[in-house]
Amino acid sequence: MLALTTAACAAGVPSRGATGVYAARPPPLAERLAGPPWSWMEPEQLAPDTGSQSDAELLSWLISADRAQRAEAQVRLLPRGASLLPGLEALATGARDDEARSALLEFIQVLTKRRIHPDLLGGHPELSALSAKAVARGQGLVAFWEVEPAPRELIQELPVLLCGNEPRPPSRLRIQGRRLQALRDKLGTLGGLALPGVERLLASPSATVRLQGIVLAAALGLRPSQATLERLRNDAGEVDLETRYGSSGFAMDASLASRESKVSLAARASLVARRLDASRREVRENDPAVYRIEDGIAEWLGGVRTAAAADDNPGLFDELSGDLINGLRQGGGWGAADAQQYWNQVRPVWRLFWMTVGPRLDDFKREDWLALLHSRDGFQIRQEPGSGDETVVRIETPARVEAELIVFPHGPNAPVVVQRGALPLTFTSKQPIPTFGIRLRAGGDWVDSGPHFAPRKGARMTVWLQPEFFLRYLKERAARR
Repeated sequence: MLALTTAACAAGVPSRGATGVYAARPPPLAERLAGPPWSWMEPEQLAPDTGSQSDAELLSWLISADRAQRAEAQVRLLPRGASLLPGLEALATGARDDEARSALLEFIQVLTKRRIHPDLLGGHPELSALSAKAVARGQGLVAFWEVEPAPRELIQELPVLLCGNEPRPPSRLRIQGRRLQALRDKLGTLGGLALPGVERLLASPSATVRLQGIVLAAALGLRPSQATLERLRNDAGEVDLETRYGSSGFAMDASLASRESKVSLAARASLVARRLDASRREVRENDPAVYRIEDGIAEWLGGVRTAAAADDNPGLFDELSGDLINGLRQGGGWGAADAQQYWNQVRPVWRLFWMTVGPRLDDFKREDWLALLHSRDGFQIRQEPGSGDETVVRIETPARVEAELIVFPHGPNAPVVVQRGALPLTFTSKQPIPTFGIRLRAGGDWVDSGPHFAPRKGARMTVWLQPEFFLRYLKERAARR
């Protein structure tokens, strides 16, 4: 059983500032610049941490004022599920200021999405009281919907199959009506504490409302109780929905553009249940520990995501989680043997993410995040729309060094040097530029190109180099081969 130790409880609520390793070491410094998007990351800024954290210490981190520290504790504790409740109850008992209780509520909203049902909070008075307002808010939103439901809020979108022998993926039910979108977005602010309200929709006498509840549960990533799921899997209800084909980029027969078709509640409920139970990937017995840790990060990120952005654009969430996890791998996480070693390795990059990006999908700018990560390797990239059909590549550096711009044609052809000279260099082409790389002269030798760059046709790409860091990166990369 996880619980705060007697000594920790007697000491009261931990400091609201950063604690432990977060207080002992300043976060990496990242500043926006007029030239490159970001300041350059010094190697020592991203050096691994040391030490270890007990369960009681991680529990105390849940109410830290440091967002990155709070988020790390949430990720690491989330898989413990219901075993956390006694410790959370003790923490809530000692947390009396509004900021600490708000931080604890934040974790409860994530925990109740997939790991525990909100009903389990009823056996813990402080947690129940802390969650009561959010639960009541969800119930009130649903009660209003039950009185004045809007029936024509969903459409069914069929996948377009470009080859006759493709396996047919399931259709997608999309929230089209503004009123149901507004309900989704309001419930989305409550995390898993919206589930009691959504389960009221799932128990409605109206098949249309039950179907809307199924779609809301899927959109918000909520796991209904097992009894509710079993009942819905056997639901004989059907709802007529406008059905369309999804966008394919090809002209469609007008007779196929839109029609009415029946949607089975049992089939949709079974589909949602399978998705809730599915792993992000195929799990094998000999998987490295880092895979399980990364699965936990993705689950947690799905718990704190912005519901509207993730539901309307699922690919954006995949992009954000993929970029974060890949950044943590590059920060040293890939070779970790266990969770403690993993977090010691990746914590500097994790703090960098929270200082500059955070998990809000609508604020995520992929090029900014990648430029920041690449700064430690001595290069940063920005692509902007050009003024015509010409593609322009500009290589800039604070020191005049000799460089070669190398293009890699398609096929077996050898790399071609298209420009050589002292930086900065500008290369312009009316033809699409294939992948290119950069070589720098170190002493009397050319250091072979490391990263490859692919400018968009008609775009202007600027690559900023920090020669000392870039040369170090190229040499380290060559040594790993």
